[in-house]
Amino acid sequence: MKNIFICVMLTLILTMQGKISVAQPFSLDTTFQPNYVFRDFYFENDAGYIACVYEMEDGSLRLSGSFQDPFDNTMIGELIKLDANGQFDPNFGSEGVSTSGVGIFFEKPYIYKVPGLSTFYRVNYETSERDTLWDFNRTATYWNYALITNAYIIGDGDLFVSGAITYHKDFPDERNSYFAKIKKDGIYDTTFNHNTNFPVKQFFRYDSTRIILTGNFSAYDGVPMNRIARIYNDGTLDTTFHSIFTYYHTGLIVRVLALDDGKMLVCGAFNILNFFDKQEYKKQLALVRLLPNGDLDPTFNNFNNAQSKNGILTGDSAIYDLTYNVLDVLKTENNKLLIGGRFWNYQGYYRGSIALTDMNGYLDTTVFTGAGMDSCLGMINYYFDHGIYRMIPAQNDKYYVAGQFSRFNGHWVEPIIRLNPYDHVGVEEVEKEELLQLYPNPAKDFINLKIPKGSHTLKIYNSMGVFTLRKEIEPMDNSLVLDTSFLEPGLYICKIELGNSQFVSRKFIIQK
Repeated sequence: MKNIFICVMLTLILTMQGKISVAQPFSLDTTFQPNYVFRDFYFENDAGYIACVYEMEDGSLRLSGSFQDPFDNTMIGELIKLDANGQFDPNFGSEGVSTSGVGIFFEKPYIYKVPGLSTFYRVNYETSERDTLWDFNRTATYWNYALITNAYIIGDGDLFVSGAITYHKDFPDERNSYFAKIKKDGIYDTTFNHNTNFPVKQFFRYDSTRIILTGNFSAYDGVPMNRIARIYNDGTLDTTFHSIFTYYHTGLIVRVLALDDGKMLVCGAFNILNFFDKQEYKKQLALVRLLPNGDLDPTFNNFNNAQSKNGILTGDSAIYDLTYNVLDVLKTENNKLLIGGRFWNYQGYYRGSIALTDMNGYLDTTVFTGAGMDSCLGMINYYFDHGIYRMIPAQNDKYYVAGQFSRFNGHWVEPIIRLNPYDHVGVEEVEKEELLQLYPNPAKDFINLKIPKGSHTLKIYNSMGVFTLRKEIEPMDNSLVLDTSFLEPGLYICKIELGNSQFVSRKFIIQK
C-alpha cells in the first residue's frame, strides 16, 4: 500500500514539475449545478428571476423571486432552498401569492417575506414554518389595507416597513403613511410618527446607528430630500446629509453600499445636480460615489461607467433608459468593486452586464472579457428588465450572482451562478519555473520558496479549493521558508500574487 502511495505521489510531482497555473479570475464554478429549472410564473417561455439570495452557515441558500415549480408548473411560494451544490430541497417552501419584486430579509432565526399586498410574514429559516403568532399580532394591530414593499430589521429586532399604508386601526385620524415601524413581536408601534411624502423603496445599512432610505419621495418629515435620506435608528433625520439627486425625472436608486470610510456607492439609473455649477446634469447616470455629507465624490469615475449599446450616455429630459443601469455593487475580497446590472459597455469596453473596477471605479480591462450575461441584453419583460439583480460573497472567497439571465460566457445557466475567486487557479499551465520555485516536494514541516523580490500575498489552498492560509510576505533575498507543520497530508496549491493582477502557483504535497 505504501509503495502504491509513493508511486502516485511521484506521478503527480512529475506532472507538476516546472509548471505553474494561470489564474482565471471569476471563472464559473461548475461544482454549483442547480437542478431547479427556473421559469417565470407569468411568462412561461421566459427565464424566471431571482431577486434576493442569502447564504446560510452550512452553505445552503434561500432564494426568492418569480418562478414556478419545474415539475408541475404551479407556484411554490417564491421562497426556495438550495444546498451548497445547488440541489433543490422539495421539503422547504412557503405559500404566497405571485408578485413582482418579491423580497426576503434574513435575521436568524427568521426570514421575513415581503411579496406584496397584505402578505408580509415571517418563517423559520430552517423549517420554513410560518410564525402564526407574529402574524396575528401584526394583523390585529397594524392596518386594514397596506401594500408593503420592503422592510429593514433594526438591531434590537424591531422593523421598519415601507409601502402604501392607507389606514391604521390605532390612529383616530386615519392617517396615510409610506413608512412605519413594527415591534419585534409583530405589534405596530403607534408612537412612531416619521414619514416621507411618497413611498420608500429600499433600506440600506449605513452604520450601527444610521440607515439609508431610497425611493420616490422628495421630503422626509417635511425636509426637502430627493430620492435618498439618511436617518437614525429611531427614525430621526440625519441633517448632516443632503441629496444631490433630482426628483422630477423618472429613475430609481436601486442599491446603496456604505464603505468603511463613510462614503457611499449609489447605483441605479438617475439624474443629479451638476457637481460644478449646481445645474441639472441631464444625462442618466448609473453609478456614483458620495462623500459622507452627500456631495458627489470627484475622485470617483462617476461619469464614464455603465453605458448603452452605442457607448454613450442617454436619458436626458424625462426618459429612463432601460438599456443600461447598475443594479448592484459589491466590494471584493481583494479590494475591488464587482459591478452588475444591465449594460452593454463599461467605460467604453464591452462587458455584458458584469464588470470589475478598482475602488475608484476605473475598469480592470483584464477581467470579464467574454460574452458575460449576454442574454440580458436587448430584452425587457413587463416587470423587470433582464440583468444581474443581486451579488453576495460566498464561502471560500467565491461569489453568487443572481438575477434574470440564461447564459454566462456562452454557457447556458440558471439565473444564479457561483463564481470562483478573483485569484482562482485555472487548468491552463505554462512553463515559467523561474517565477516560483518550491522545494522539497513532497514536504513535511516546511517548504522553501524562491520568488521575485517585492511585497506579495501568499495563499494556500487544499485540493478541494478550500482556503487554508493567507500571508503577506516580503522576501529580502528572493527566498522564504514557510511553516507547513499544521497542514494535513495531501495535495495543496501555493499561490502568490505578484501584482498587476498576475498570479503564479505551484502544487505541492504534504507527506507525513
